[in-house]
Amino acid sequence: MAAEPEAHEDFEDCEDRSLYFTLSLYITEKKVTEALGRHLAPELLREFQPGYRSSKRLRDAVEPLFNDIADRERLGAVDDFLLDTQCPRAGEFLEFTAPPEIEWTTEGRRFIATPPGLDKTRLIRVRRFWYTHANGAIGYHLSFRYNYEHSPGDFYFLSLIQKLAAPKEFAAAPRPPGSPPVRPTDAHTGLAPLDQIKVKRPSGEAQSFWQYVRDVFDADAGDLFNSLKASLPPGKPVRTIAAQFDQLISEAPFIEVPGLVMPVSRLMFFFEDKTFFRRLLPEPDPQTGQPPARTLMVQEGCYRPFQEKLEGLNPKTYVDLPEVRLGPEYWDWVITRPDYDPYTDAQIEAARKSIPAMEDRRRQDCLQYLFVAGFNQNIIDFMNQDPSEILDSTDPIYPATEAQAAERKFVRFANPRALITYVEKARSLEAANDFIGTCPYAFMIHAVSMHNEFMTREYEASAFDLIGRVENLGRRGRLKQAAQAFYTFRTGEYAAYYRDRYMNVFRYDTESEVFEKMTQLRGIGRRNDYIERLITNMESQTRDREARINKGDENAMNLLLGALGLFGFFQLTFQWSTTLNPKGGVVTAEPSLDWAPPFVKLPGLDWSSASASIAGATFYLSALFTAVLFGYVIWRVIRSLRP
Repeated sequence: MAAEPEAHEDFEDCEDRSLYFTLSLYITEKKVTEALGRHLAPELLREFQPGYRSSKRLRDAVEPLFNDIADRERLGAVDDFLLDTQCPRAGEFLEFTAPPEIEWTTEGRRFIATPPGLDKTRLIRVRRFWYTHANGAIGYHLSFRYNYEHSPGDFYFLSLIQKLAAPKEFAAAPRPPGSPPVRPTDAHTGLAPLDQIKVKRPSGEAQSFWQYVRDVFDADAGDLFNSLKASLPPGKPVRTIAAQFDQLISEAPFIEVPGLVMPVSRLMFFFEDKTFFRRLLPEPDPQTGQPPARTLMVQEGCYRPFQEKLEGLNPKTYVDLPEVRLGPEYWDWVITRPDYDPYTDAQIEAARKSIPAMEDRRRQDCLQYLFVAGFNQNIIDFMNQDPSEILDSTDPIYPATEAQAAERKFVRFANPRALITYVEKARSLEAANDFIGTCPYAFMIHAVSMHNEFMTREYEASAFDLIGRVENLGRRGRLKQAAQAFYTFRTGEYAAYYRDRYMNVFRYDTESEVFEKMTQLRGIGRRNDYIERLITNMESQTRDREARINKGDENAMNLLLGALGLFGFFQLTFQWSTTLNPKGGVVTAEPSLDWAPPFVKLPGLDWSSASASIAGATFYLSALFTAVLFGYVIWRVIRSLRP
């Protein structure tokens, strides 16, 4: 185990066979506002950044690199900021320990592997920092560095590192009905990577990885939010939530492991490894100037023995879950490849001419391809792959053309939760490693993609909430209120989403293309298009229904106008009947019609005459019609005023 550097040694060399692993947690703008008591505006951060711990040092060293690769300016200013944490300037050095044996289940079989060296203690450096976004959301980033060997033990350890944040191929222990979901910070989860990988700080007890993350987050978040609150001008006290892990970091079900919820996070891996890089992007042939095809690098002959060996360890049985043990004899075979012993040195040398990846009879190239292919897909069962699976998993998102491959800059892969880069050497990594612990160019793609993804997921949730409210209002006939809900959404969440998510801000074709691929892979564009179609369709239906009702109201008003005309005719008829006597005189007798209501008497009208009878009937019909018409008008007015 390497000795821990002195505290004053702020700088470290970037070396071959190094992994730079960044775990990024996302705090939404709403959560930040709830913890701070007000919106975290860029103007506040612009004044706050230079005086907060070593944030000015981070800004001066790293933000020029961000600006070099991305157009971060909005309205003449940059509104994203790097902020320091309580982590020492040289980073914090942690002891990681893994168990000697690891078990997982895949394809209906239980695998138990004991690769040599898996359980050794490893010293890993971590740097922690914040990255704030223009809309007030914040990313919390932990960047780890580990120098590894090309050995089965280290390969499995690196796979388990990825499993800490995405533990597929593992199953949580059964829990009684109604039990709360499993969380990675629990004392016992039943998931091997979460329980069995332990982290120990220089002063402290060994704990699980996520318990360490929770503890340092609570300390860093408490310090940051208290400092931010102290820098705010006096204002009316508001109720805020605690700046703690379980309050600020959202959780989501981990669909590959039923019953498990994981913190909202994303991963970035940056390998500086000359061998891996040349495996994935072979050097051009000196004679042709063209790199060999990957089908020449990954040939059936080397991988068929792996399949045969696994089949031999897994005899056909009738048990529900066959068990495959990858013990010492298996790993000795993997490391030494005795199946090549019968060949002479001359035969091995001749074979190397037609197999570009072959270096010697131990065929370590095959083990390396198996690991890289599995790691790119977050598969710990990487020993169980055939050449077609390896070729699929080593097909990068960049480079995508021969011209791009000829530049030989880097090779990038992505899976739903991680961005993975392999380089031979990276100047940008050398420049930023001592500050943020990773490559700033890759980090910008990672941070921007993560922000867009989680903004889209939040926008999706608000859109479905809107649809639910509108459907409820529609069933109750409150279409004006439904239309107002759409207007509020369009001027609120909709406008904020399109204002605050990042467009493709990258200046260089390489990063720009990778960002577009990440947008597709993370489902950002697909979700956005689906939500837009859903809302537009629902809004159109609501408007159409509202228009039909308005048309019905217009027809009803026309009917009312016609009724008013008829009512005027009745009034005129009644007036003539009461003022004109059929004998030419004015009627003066009291009415005596038997069916006339006793409480109504029309003075001066002779109800015994025919004209008086017509006048009486006309009066009562007019009175009845007037009452009905008046009631209907009042009902229509009330209905039109109701939202």
